[in-house]
Amino acid sequence: MIFSLELEQHLLAGLIKYTDKYGNIASFINENDFCADENAINKTIFYVLRQALENAEKIDEVLLAQRVDALNISFPNDIKISDYIRSLALRKVSPDNIEKIAQELKKFTVRREIFEGAKKVADSMRKMSPSVSYNEIIETADNTFNEKINFFDVGPSSPVNISDEMEEWVELRGNNPVTEFGLMSPYERLNDLYGSLLRPGNITVIVARSGVGKTRFCMDFCTKVSAKYDVPILHFDNGEMSKEELIVRQCSALSGVSANLLETGQWRQAGEETVNKVRSVWKQVKKIKFYYYNAGGMNVDNMIATLRRFYYSKIGRGNPMIFSFDYIKTTFENNGTKSEWQVVGEMIDKFKKTIQKEILSDGGPVIPMITSVQSNRQGIVNARQPQEIRDDESIVSLSDRITQFCSHMFILRQKTLDEIATEPNFGNHKLINVKSRHLGADYMRAINPVRMPDGSLRKNAINLQMDGFSVEERGDMVDLVRALNVNEELDGENDVVDDFIPELLR
Repeated sequence: MIFSLELEQHLLAGLIKYTDKYGNIASFINENDFCADENAINKTIFYVLRQALENAEKIDEVLLAQRVDALNISFPNDIKISDYIRSLALRKVSPDNIEKIAQELKKFTVRREIFEGAKKVADSMRKMSPSVSYNEIIETADNTFNEKINFFDVGPSSPVNISDEMEEWVELRGNNPVTEFGLMSPYERLNDLYGSLLRPGNITVIVARSGVGKTRFCMDFCTKVSAKYDVPILHFDNGEMSKEELIVRQCSALSGVSANLLETGQWRQAGEETVNKVRSVWKQVKKIKFYYYNAGGMNVDNMIATLRRFYYSKIGRGNPMIFSFDYIKTTFENNGTKSEWQVVGEMIDKFKKTIQKEILSDGGPVIPMITSVQSNRQGIVNARQPQEIRDDESIVSLSDRITQFCSHMFILRQKTLDEIATEPNFGNHKLINVKSRHLGADYMRAINPVRMPDGSLRKNAINLQMDGFSVEERGDMVDLVRALNVNEELDGENDVVDDFIPELLR
């Protein structure tokens, strides 16, 4: 049996002497953490002590001994509970160490639980039918260990008064300032306006019509971040593109060589310059860890099991990872009476819970998620004038829960011919924010409308040039207006409509 009698007795001694410290450990310590003796003496004492403290009763060693005796439990070896509790109370324990003692004791519980879980897995493997599938075998093991692996690292399970922690947290951050929070994107203006789109535990969603460039944008975004921060990417493809297709796209984006030449292998005959461009990529990709997995046809529970298994076995607990999912759609599993929006809602809910509350390090999330979803017919741009286009969340298809659970949501669309004509050198696509739970350093620029040369007001947007499979940022709408030498002083009162500024920020 894996246990520590010394830690159990030390924790009980501390709680008997400093009952006010119980609240600090109540969320993760219970009677199951006390098992050092077969007679369950420590477990019984803690059980009685906890009942009193959770009922806000004052209790000392004498009252505690009386209540344990009242249970009429006979302990062997002629152990007298009053003497045992008195000996605990005489121990020297610092009140400042009680939480640390509890954490150390919890480690023994985690080891003990995993040990017992391993025995259960071994037993189930012996009894398992030879006819079960590979996935069922893996899931049986996963279900046991994934429950145990987060046993101690799930963060607080009871409400926390943030007012008690505010001063310490803010002052500590002031003593150790950072220039970046989260993994910053390769696009400078996007960072200024919206901050990091890859915050651990958060989901960013790109909304676009089919063929507009959802995969292209997300792949470019993730691979550039991966190269900058040396953070691996786990990319789930939901049955749309093969590994080979993504290899061609990525090589084309990095080299500038057409996908056709790469797919056919004719890049070798296309001249020395083309060959050098392609071979210059080999050094670049050494810095990028992009793990592809075809998740087509899998239900969300199997996807999450694969995500967990990959993370713990390949990346390692506590290490950062980017999770890219291409893209949100319903699967062909038997959904019973569930509608399409319910299935999608459950999918995004389970992904959010996994990256925010289940895969943790030091009580906090370590994995950000970026994904995409198709827009409905209202998101069609072809043959429309700019004023006829819906650039809001009403174009998001499938389920409102996608909008609810994400932290950032952007519409990615092609510019109309009129927009390209009137916005020269500012790209052929727009990235338009429709939801932002977090903003960047220049947050007022993100939320204020932009006064255009004709006097009209437009929502700010990021301009992108997307050629082939490469993506380049071309500033925002403010940069566009300034480039046209119109309305240079955009920060003046005449260029901001007060109604557009949220009351909290006024």
